[in-house]
Amino acid sequence: CEKHQEELKLFCETDKKLICVICVTAREHKSHSFLSIKEAVGICKDQVKSSIQSLTTNKSVIQEVEEQQKQKISQVREQSQSLKFHVTSQFAALHQILVKKEQHILGEIKEDEEKIL
Repeated sequence: CEKHQEELKLFCETDKKLICVICVTAREHKSHSFLSIKEAVGICKDQVKSSIQSLTTNKSVIQEVEEQQKQKISQVREQSQSLKFHVTSQFAALHQILVKKEQHILGEIKEDEEKIL
């Protein structure tokens, strides 16, 4: 302990810091709760393990959601490509119909022109 030059043997739960046995009786730690360092380490280890388990579970869930989103993105891209192909082929078919219609009408006009002249 910097204040009393004693070995730090206790953990003040209230202040979340290590203290010496003299600090326990000091006014600044009055009515605080204390643990041995060993107990505090055990509690901290349990909390860390719990946090790691929680984070591992969250990571797994996030990875699963990420994979689902990647699959959805892939499906949307495939649907988009399919739709583009469909639209292009439909317009090509319509274009052919219009070209034939144009040629037919132009032919009729030419025939009518030749009949008149």
